[in-house]
Amino acid sequence: MKRTIAAALAMLWLLAGAGTTALAFDTSDDPQPRCPVNPACTLVAEPISGAIAIDGRLDEADWQTAPIASSFKQYEPNEGAEASQKTEVRIVYGGSAVYISAVLHDEEPGQIMRTLGRRDDFNRADWFIASIDSYFDRKTAYNFAVNAAGIQADGIISGRSSFRGGGGFGFDTSWDAVWDAATRVTDTGWVVEMRIPYSMLRFPEAETLQWGINFRRIIPRLSEIDDWVLVPRTERSGGTVARYGTLNGLQGIQPRRNLQITPYTVSKVLTEEGDPGKLHSERNVDVGGDLKIGISSNITLDATINPDFGQVESDPAELNLTAFETFFRERRPFFTEGVQIFNYSLDRGGSLLYTRRIGGRAPIIGASKLSGRTSNGLSFGVLGAATGDQFNPERYYGVARLKQQIGQLSSVGGILTAYQHNDERRSLVGGMDWDLRMKNNSYRFDGQVSFTHRAEPGNDLSPEQGFSAIGGFDKISGVWNIYTGATVVSDDFNPNDLGQLRRNNYINLSAGVSHQINGGQPFGPFRRASMFFFTNQDLSYRRGLNLGFGTFWSNTFQTKGFQEISVRINTDNLFGGYDIYETRGLGARKQPRELSVDLSYETDSRRAWQLEPNVEAEFQDDGGRAYEAGFRGRWNVSSRLSLSGDVGYGGDDGVTAWASNESFAPIADGWAIGESSRDEPDEVEGYRAFGNSDLDAVFGAMEPYDEFGRFYLPVFGERDTRTFDVTLRGDITFTPTLSLQLYGQLFTARGEYQNFSLLQDRDTLVPLDSYPKRHDFAFTSFQTNTVLRWEYRPGSTLFLVWTQSRRGNSDYDVFDLTGRSAFDQRSTDQLMDAFDPFPTNVFLVKLSYKFLR
Repeated sequence: MKRTIAAALAMLWLLAGAGTTALAFDTSDDPQPRCPVNPACTLVAEPISGAIAIDGRLDEADWQTAPIASSFKQYEPNEGAEASQKTEVRIVYGGSAVYISAVLHDEEPGQIMRTLGRRDDFNRADWFIASIDSYFDRKTAYNFAVNAAGIQADGIISGRSSFRGGGGFGFDTSWDAVWDAATRVTDTGWVVEMRIPYSMLRFPEAETLQWGINFRRIIPRLSEIDDWVLVPRTERSGGTVARYGTLNGLQGIQPRRNLQITPYTVSKVLTEEGDPGKLHSERNVDVGGDLKIGISSNITLDATINPDFGQVESDPAELNLTAFETFFRERRPFFTEGVQIFNYSLDRGGSLLYTRRIGGRAPIIGASKLSGRTSNGLSFGVLGAATGDQFNPERYYGVARLKQQIGQLSSVGGILTAYQHNDERRSLVGGMDWDLRMKNNSYRFDGQVSFTHRAEPGNDLSPEQGFSAIGGFDKISGVWNIYTGATVVSDDFNPNDLGQLRRNNYINLSAGVSHQINGGQPFGPFRRASMFFFTNQDLSYRRGLNLGFGTFWSNTFQTKGFQEISVRINTDNLFGGYDIYETRGLGARKQPRELSVDLSYETDSRRAWQLEPNVEAEFQDDGGRAYEAGFRGRWNVSSRLSLSGDVGYGGDDGVTAWASNESFAPIADGWAIGESSRDEPDEVEGYRAFGNSDLDAVFGAMEPYDEFGRFYLPVFGERDTRTFDVTLRGDITFTPTLSLQLYGQLFTARGEYQNFSLLQDRDTLVPLDSYPKRHDFAFTSFQTNTVLRWEYRPGSTLFLVWTQSRRGNSDYDVFDLTGRSAFDQRSTDQLMDAFDPFPTNVFLVKLSYKFLR
């Protein structure tokens, strides 16, 4: 084990090559030029001489004398060009808050879009965003946004995340602050006025402070995004906060402790099917609460007791026929707000912390998290939780995270997670990660080394121990960027008690290149275009088995008419390859070569409606085909109503895929097959005879797994599937604090297997014509969420929620080979069947009240 880890570390270090030794990583206080496009990127904040009323009028004397930030540059549509509309921003400060005003001139004030919406919802409206790096660590920024209708949004930029060009704010909106804003439309444009309490920010205690600062303006009718400090696309891979402007003049201000207490009460009614066809109902009233305490100027404690997340949107239905678990996005506020410090990503979407594990099997009794940052740049976070029924703790979860900043752009860190389920299982997982920047943030050497240790007390088996090592050396600045990486994951590496990882037991080598075509400038009919090419080779860690060589190529074009076209081509197993996961533990199987093509198109982003069709097709060299077509649309019907929807249809035709693992037993006149398909052959409870003399030849060269001459092997079939998905959303906003959100999804899936075969060895599938089972499936899902949200005072909300779900499955007799196929039913009939199952309804009223100090 020690030799393996040492070898992996040596390989990852060599990946950086001689360049790593030649390029010392950045540790200076100012490692790169500030504001490379806008040289006038320093703003001075003035102290106020009297009270500031947040009314959008800017009639106080302090606003008239404050220095102005102007000279905005376009990020979209013409990067680097002067903004088409003038913007002027001022900042003043008092004893408890900082104040920001913006005068956003507009040559066509009647065209300013004042679209209402839910808080934190990026809608098609004119927006102004202030981004504050109050730590002045040039990595983390607090963002405060307001649109011309007065709708507020807030969030955090951390690490490599950054403002992006359209489609969203570009920051994590799960962080919520309590602050004031007012807007007013005038004859010459519109005006913004903000008050941001110091208690919402984190900054050190000092007589004189410097903050990083940037501003953004979004004008959707022009598809224009303007930044005060423009960071070109060629410089954004390493994050944008490092290139913010500087806010000077802050003197004598003191950090304020943040104390928030939010008790809540919830009343819930559940109705579902009890006895067949009969209604069963349950009623429940519960209480709980959230607590936020600013222990010091830069340390915050969050806690929750008996939380309820009934207002959170349901997970979408989907078809998963893979060997891997489905991971859904975290939506619960306590586990999305302020958790950036705990980020520790593994390869291929994995993570050492997947908070959906907490509360996944039993209700959460309580949870807490402590996070902060010291004056010498050490960020830390601690999270703990307990779950169990009836307030009886059964499962315990713990996470500790440290990250030390080195200079302004580099960092090293570590993490430790722990899980205990009474005396049944204990796990300890940890790791160390690093992110080293070199040559003015032009190069990056990053990586991590992690371990897992899982044990079952009272079990004589040795603990399960594994490791993972990841490293990459990248060029992240310029019109050409280059990426290289290597990953080693042992076959016993398993963080899934508290983390998420789909697969282990592999070694991956990868390299890629991205390019801003024509330097990101217009050419021909295109406003800009980019390309990306990536290639990787996988081997199994345990035996070095070839798991496939693949490539990915994509091109994205934006036309001068503001349409966007994307082309993606993916290949896999070009020189052969094996899948070691599909058989669910019974060895590898040779995979066919694959080619997939994905085309997508987006209509003019300046319009009140936008359509995004896409098609994807996959071709396998053994004859299998897969396809998917989708259609996404959004429509801002009015300033109060917006609609969006997704329609998708897809399927497989003749794709050779795993169907089940079967147990075969010899009998006097042939063979018998297990009546049930189980993960372990010893669990098969009975056998049924079926005639297949060909199995004598198949099994003749194989060793049985027990003394009775039984064999346990995977069975494959040619699979046909069809899926249909319709998702609709509607947002009705009555006032900036009162909104109605509607969500509905209709999902159907069906499939059948034919032409069965037996996996004799990893390269050979033997026809199994007399296979006596079928593996057809068909299911439907219809679910809706209706949420009325009223923020009756800042931070205090009333939710009225109605959730309904209907789920149906068609049960097929596995031994009935003459029965109706899943494809005998028409698609329209299956869609209508989705409304037949007995509904499960949840009616919920949740009231919270936030106390602030």
